[in-house]
Amino acid sequence: MTTLVLLAASLAFAQSPNTLTKAEKSAGWQSLFDGKSMSGWDSYNGGDWKVEKGAIVCTGAKPGWLGTSQSFGDYQLKLEFLPENEKTNSGIFLRSQKEGQPHITGYELQVWDFQPAGFHTGSLVGTAKASPTKIKPGVWNQYDVLLQGDHIVVTLNGSKLLDIRDSKHAAGVIGFQCQKDNHIEFRNIKLLPKK
Repeated sequence: MTTLVLLAASLAFAQSPNTLTKAEKSAGWQSLFDGKSMSGWDSYNGGDWKVEKGAIVCTGAKPGWLGTSQSFGDYQLKLEFLPENEKTNSGIFLRSQKEGQPHITGYELQVWDFQPAGFHTGSLVGTAKASPTKIKPGVWNQYDVLLQGDHIVVTLNGSKLLDIRDSKHAAGVIGFQCQKDNHIEFRNIKLLPKK
């Protein structure tokens, strides 16, 4: 029994949020969030951001966006997001510029199932519509995104939703959107640079 308890504890420790596994470290993955601070992240155009219980939290008190201090070009990005409910409206900015509107200067990967023009969750707003899906409210959802040259692949919770070619944006910051009255959390933000 003691062995099982120790094994369970070691597995839980190995899979704790915001840490890289040995295999990820060996492969060259980088953690973009330490689970404790906003180090490496900048607030753009307001927003109400804080770190709480190992997650970057948008409380929904006021709109704005948060982005990495560093710019990235070709990479694989993995992250988890926790929407408060099925109507949560947010987005993940990819290759966006620090100045201007991030959904215009880069791509906005949608986190919202009710976008009026049909760019629902998994879509790149204004660029490509994803296969139909739904976010899971109140639990951690997982995005896995590949951006390599003009090739973009979006996977949500293990299902590929988008596989396109688009060359509008080559490099920029990674960011999160905070919409008023929409609580959302982000964690396990990991990046693997691609050549």
